[in-house]
Amino acid sequence: MGEIRIKREDGPAVYHVTSRVIQKRRLLLEGQREVWVAALHRAAEFSGVEVITYCVLETHFHILVRIDPAARMCDDATLVRRYRVLYGESRAQWSGLNADELAHALADDPPETAEALRERLRRRMGDVSEFMRTLRQRYTRWFNLAHGTAGTLWAERFGSVLVQDTPWLVGLIAAYIDLNAVRAGLADLPENYRWCGYTEALAGNETLCRTLAACFPAAKDTADALACYRLLMFGKGAGAKGDGSGVRIDPEALLEAVMKGGELQPHELLRLRARFLTEGRALGTRDWLEEGEGARILAKLKRPPPCRPVEVLDNVDLAVARSRTGYRVLEDPRR
Repeated sequence: MGEIRIKREDGPAVYHVTSRVIQKRRLLLEGQREVWVAALHRAAEFSGVEVITYCVLETHFHILVRIDPAARMCDDATLVRRYRVLYGESRAQWSGLNADELAHALADDPPETAEALRERLRRRMGDVSEFMRTLRQRYTRWFNLAHGTAGTLWAERFGSVLVQDTPWLVGLIAAYIDLNAVRAGLADLPENYRWCGYTEALAGNETLCRTLAACFPAAKDTADALACYRLLMFGKGAGAKGDGSGVRIDPEALLEAVMKGGELQPHELLRLRARFLTEGRALGTRDWLEEGEGARILAKLKRPPPCRPVEVLDNVDLAVARSRTGYRVLEDPRR
């Protein structure tokens, strides 16, 4: 049995979720990533989930989402619209109805039957587990039909970190996610990697523009917010040149700084694999985790994980609730 999933049930919460392909197989190649991104947006719309950003690689993906259980409290018209977004005009396997038939059933079936159908749909919304189940199942179904295969594509339960919903921390996690392709050597700049939220925002996705811009409330407008986001990812001067030249961090210089115990700037930290961003149970300020909303959510677990400070960035109050034994903030860059 895996650990109980940490969820907030009485209000919106931000989660950094990850999932890996079985046996680390490369089942998310270029054309397949296009299908995955489309499935992501359909699953988010169906589930009433706000996608802040994402990055899909060959063997795994990251998504940063804001989920509000209140998304379940929607009227029949919204239920039918969301259903149509996910299933199109096909008959969903679990209900045997297409969108028009669902609308008729909700309006014309006996009240008890219609309410049972309504609740079955609502239970799939406003919940991180149901959202991930919908996304992974829909992609698996497409993959198996397209390739004549059968069975699951996913190695294990998805990973989930509850993130304190404050702009600076949400922006930090978003930047970490959007830099995945750069860290993996698949692109020199995140905007040169097609399958991440930052690139899609730059390409004109207004929803992603708004969610990323919300991480910088002091920005004058969306364009200014995206410029601030770029500075977070690349450091001082990163926005000076439109072609992005001169913003890459020299890996040898970074390695030397780490080995000598030198201070890391936020953009430098994000170029490494910061384990606390993916492997804890919850991430936020120490007060939030020990006395605030995070503590209240963790208290519902039978064995609440201990809160450990993250000692990487000077003058930043950041801690992680981590239940596994052993703890390292950064992976040794020499490995």
